[in-house]
Amino acid sequence: MKIGISPSGFARFGEERYAKLRAFGYECVDFDMANTEAGFYLLEREDLEKAIAHERQLAADAGMIFSQVHGPWRWPPSDVSEEDRAERLEKMRRSIRMTAKLGCKNWVVHPIMPFGIDELGTEQATQTWEMNVEFMSKLLEVARECDVVICLENMPMPNFSIGSPEAILRLVETMNDEHFKICLDTGHVSVFPNLRLGDEVRRLGKKICVLHIHDNRGQRDEHLPPHAGIIDWGDFVLALREIGFDGVFSLEIGLPVGAPLPELEDSYRKMHTIAREMIANS
Repeated sequence: MKIGISPSGFARFGEERYAKLRAFGYECVDFDMANTEAGFYLLEREDLEKAIAHERQLAADAGMIFSQVHGPWRWPPSDVSEEDRAERLEKMRRSIRMTAKLGCKNWVVHPIMPFGIDELGTEQATQTWEMNVEFMSKLLEVARECDVVICLENMPMPNFSIGSPEAILRLVETMNDEHFKICLDTGHVSVFPNLRLGDEVRRLGKKICVLHIHDNRGQRDEHLPPHAGIIDWGDFVLALREIGFDGVFSLEIGLPVGAPLPELEDSYRKMHTIAREMIANS
């Protein structure tokens, strides 16, 4: 498996950012388009085309691949009104098109949360489901047009009705489309007290398209390095091999983005070493 990373703080390396990641050992990168108030979203068409082409060239020159793009996300969620959802839909459609222009096949998105994250077991859960099916169906039209795969991510919210891997799988199976698969987030699984990561990999199987790999202590989403929390990483990597996962081993770690550059560089190197050893020792 190739090793990738969500590049926290790598903009500090300037024009050398992708070359630096490659020198640290990474082959793939998770490009961030979560914040719709920054980056590409602020550019007019001509400037946008130039910026995307420049980013793509920098990565290509360094021998790096965009293995996934993280689509729009905001907290707290604001999806309850038709106007809220229309605004999100427009930004997400734009993000999918930009993903294709970057030369990336996989676009990660969270479920919409029209009634917040505590509606499991209520009548609102049915509405949440119906709104998500409608919303994702509209996104699928653009994904097919751009030949991009929507990767729906499981969430670290045990009381949200479409948070668990099982619920995400149900939605993916309902959509029943080759352009709609799963982003399995390891740390998000870990906050569910009765779930074991390896078992969830086996449950989701071939529907897993991309990974977000990080650890926690079972209480909240912490984005710790593997082995710093409670996850059974040996069983996780074994399960990936059992299902024949051939995608990217992509880390999503909370790096010390404000630290001196040598410390940030050292963190990138250490995370790659951890990932390489996890893969090799399985």
